[in-house]
Amino acid sequence: MAATALFVSTAWVPHASASAASGPRFSPCGYQVTGDGVRLHTKPGIGTVLGLLHRGDTVYADKACGSWWRGRLAYDSGSDFGTRETSGLPAGSVGWMAKRYTRAHICLQID
Repeated sequence: MAATALFVSTAWVPHASASAASGPRFSPCGYQVTGDGVRLHTKPGIGTVLGLLHRGDTVYADKACGSWWRGRLAYDSGSDFGTRETSGLPAGSVGWMAKRYTRAHICLQID
């Protein structure tokens, strides 16, 4: 029987910190956007705003810069208070967002 991966986003999990030698570690299950209207930028902190992320959207981070990280909007992302269509962001959009508006999904494995 194959194992099934499942994520749960109801619990708060602090963002992983890592030493400078190993670099940041990102949640393999992604992060849930906790704010509504969170700006996705071309650069950390500044830069052109690509569009808005909505509460409930899922992003996968791959790079960090201070209190910002670069993330990709998940293809299966859903939102309680908006949609990618209304914000103008297609699934797979990549940009920089403030970490404080996200929380890690919790990965569970069910055998």
